[in-house]
Amino acid sequence: MRNSILMPTTTKLILAAALLPLFLNVSAFGAEVKMQYRMPALMMVTWAEWPEQPEQQDVMAQFILSQGFNSVEVEADKLEMCRRNGLYARLGDGDINNLLKTAAGLKDDKSVFAYFISDRRRRNSFPGFTQVARAFEKVDPNHPTMFINRANWNEFHDFTEQVKPKLLDFYHYHWDGRRHPERRYIYLATFRELGIKNGIPVMRCVGGNVSVAQLRQTFYTSLAYGIQGFHFWPPWMFSINKEGDKPVLKDGKIVPRVNVPPLAEVAREIKPLGPVLIKLRSTAVYHTKPVHPEAPGAASFPQDHWLQLSGEQMLAGFFKGEDDGDYLMVVNCDAGKERETTLSMKAPVNLLERMDKKTGKWQAVAINSRDGRVVFKLKLSAGNGELFRVKREGEQ
Repeated sequence: MRNSILMPTTTKLILAAALLPLFLNVSAFGAEVKMQYRMPALMMVTWAEWPEQPEQQDVMAQFILSQGFNSVEVEADKLEMCRRNGLYARLGDGDINNLLKTAAGLKDDKSVFAYFISDRRRRNSFPGFTQVARAFEKVDPNHPTMFINRANWNEFHDFTEQVKPKLLDFYHYHWDGRRHPERRYIYLATFRELGIKNGIPVMRCVGGNVSVAQLRQTFYTSLAYGIQGFHFWPPWMFSINKEGDKPVLKDGKIVPRVNVPPLAEVAREIKPLGPVLIKLRSTAVYHTKPVHPEAPGAASFPQDHWLQLSGEQMLAGFFKGEDDGDYLMVVNCDAGKERETTLSMKAPVNLLERMDKKTGKWQAVAINSRDGRVVFKLKLSAGNGELFRVKREGEQ
């Protein structure tokens, strides 16, 4: 990461407090907004160096899948490779007209994830983006266009209102001190609200060149806020081992290389959560106090909420499943040390289960009663999170 330019804590808090009403733009939602587009999976989008031979491309594709990623940034010439290997294609092209022509034949192609259009453009580009989005929707109504919003420009409300995208994408590298890290939860809350209000999923571009604990904090807090897709900067995640300019071959196959091992480690870790998370609907996010001395803007637990957490810098993201069941993700927001919390739930609770991140299976958790509430102690390593399913009285 580049060297940070630090701002006094008091200045950060004043700025964040002043900006909070603008960012949150919270309104009471009535009936649930119908989703305009649903992600096909929890999207983990990456870049790779591709060999020329199709059989060697398959080697790279399978390696990418084994590392927890399921989508690649490619042009149309790699689409058949994606189909063969079960990868989603985030399609781009240096000529947007060529991309539009390509899209006209792909509306029923399940290997297409999205069409990448632009990154970091200001408000004066939004009218043109609106035309582009409608043109792509006309020829392919089933796959979204992608425009990456720079969160720190604070133009995402206008973007969403004007462009009316089917997918909302933003970047905020909150481990870089120059990128307003104090706004981390304000941005997560704001994009979550925009997604719910407009019936569209949200994805996020994050900085990948930080520690495992920082990556865990980034992923799990984002997932708790309902983020359903990620891509990364720098994007150059997978390369080919070479001697000189020639690929190294082992048993006739290329030898792929992970350029950012900590990112692959966390991607593999969260992969089993994807099939469950992608079907859930975010309903609320609450933090314990203090949240973080330099990250205001997070909502505290209501006193009468059915679940409470103990301890500092803990977060719970609440979800409803297709069965109307209760799900929650509990996160240690502290990337610096392990923390412990007690989940205290209003009785009766019929069952508490935790997702096993190694197997992707639900496992029952032993719970206790105290002062008329159901309690469970949880210890989380730095930045880590756990997904739970709760069956309360009256639920099947």
